[in-house]
Amino acid sequence: MEFLNTTKLEILNKGNDPTLCSARRIQVIDITLETFGLLESLRTGKFPLNVLLSDHRHIPFNLAGSVPVRLIRNTRGTIWDSFREELKGRLVG
Repeated sequence: MEFLNTTKLEILNKGNDPTLCSARRIQVIDITLETFGLLESLRTGKFPLNVLLSDHRHIPFNLAGSVPVRLIRNTRGTIWDSFREELKGRLVG
């Protein structure tokens, strides 16, 4: 709690729905954090009843509104010979 007081993070957990469901125990062990001010855009859902591939249940949530898109370049898909030729043409021109 002391750490959270020094950051701009808030705990989102509400209620006591278990997040860990195994053959031996059912507990609420996960803490979901959010940055200050995001709470207005966050819409949480109910925990699904089925547990898929894990003892931990999914914690569904949706954001209302829009999220800025950041474009990135994947260099693994680059055709380097073509890139170098195009770059050379642009630098000469």
